[in-house]
Amino acid sequence: MRRFSFVCCINRPELAQRCLLASPCLRPEEGHQLILVAQATSAGDGMRTALALAKHEWLVMVHQDVYLPQGWDARFGRALDAALAQAPRVAVVGVYGLQADATHVGYVYDRDRWIGEPLTQAQPVRSLDELLVAVRVSSGLCPAPELGWHLYGTDVCLSAEARQLQSVVVDAPCEHRSTLPRIHPQMDESTRAELLQVAQVYGDSASALLQRWPHATPIHTPVMSLTHDFRPEQLLAWVRQA
Repeated sequence: MRRFSFVCCINRPELAQRCLLASPCLRPEEGHQLILVAQATSAGDGMRTALALAKHEWLVMVHQDVYLPQGWDARFGRALDAALAQAPRVAVVGVYGLQADATHVGYVYDRDRWIGEPLTQAQPVRSLDELLVAVRVSSGLCPAPELGWHLYGTDVCLSAEARQLQSVVVDAPCEHRSTLPRIHPQMDESTRAELLQVAQVYGDSASALLQRWPHATPIHTPVMSLTHDFRPEQLLAWVRQA
């Protein structure tokens, strides 16, 4: 069975203990490498640190609020092997993302529900949800630090595309136990204020992504589609009016 290097940027140790670090496949006896990065300034910063330490061919960057169920590593490894047999230039792999035409692919448990559909084979994508993103270490792919903590899954896919490498989603369901509330018309003002803060940071990341890839638009992401005329104020207005 494949062994992986896992990296997680941690700022809430108690959350990591309840979720990611409770994953059976991350027990020491399972043989995977676990790299925990504290005080990273961005996802790209954390990934760069992990790339220098990685002992295995594939580095899996995963959120601290994700739980990997029993047998996840074996299932992911089998799906990865099948994807590589089909497309040897695969360098980026995730569990949920979007294809070039904005079709969502993948199957994960997100907060309170399952989203997507199980896959019978790997599907090419141009954007990945950041809950879990794996990169082939030898590819040298790493998210740009200026993106901060959002949209780096999309950035690494576009970087792969620019190098004529491929990105795919495979069937390896896991649980994203995010505490971020969903947007809904009945949300109270404190919830709206929390979401506005997230939207502001996300908007800054989106602007940075578009500056890096101005000719790649439209860029379809799990949250929204980005075009050349995107402005962060549009996202804030959407949250205010929801």
